[in-house]
Amino acid sequence: MRPQWILAPLLFALVLGVPARGTAHGLCRDRCPPPPPPPPITVVLKVCHPCTGCAYDVKVCVPACCTDVPCVSHHHTLIGDGKTVFEWRSGHKVIVRFPSAGGYRVFQRG
Repeated sequence: MRPQWILAPLLFALVLGVPARGTAHGLCRDRCPPPPPPPPITVVLKVCHPCTGCAYDVKVCVPACCTDVPCVSHHHTLIGDGKTVFEWRSGHKVIVRFPSAGGYRVFQRG
């Protein structure tokens, strides 16, 4: 008797003898899905224009982990009238830029 004839029935029995585990996604049914992230929170930032002195209330949505007081820094820029950067400990940043034409633009990174 050849060795491959001995291995074929053993492999067939092994395939039939092992119960299928998991779902169509390949995960065990007993695991719970991870909890969804908390929804973002709305924060009102007080910003003062560096040239005109006008105060703006800027309403932004930030991640829920940004509950501490942000570090605020003011910077001069080559184009425009400057920018104000709000940075939280989690690393999230809100940048308020002041174009030369007036008003402001808000950017978020994090």
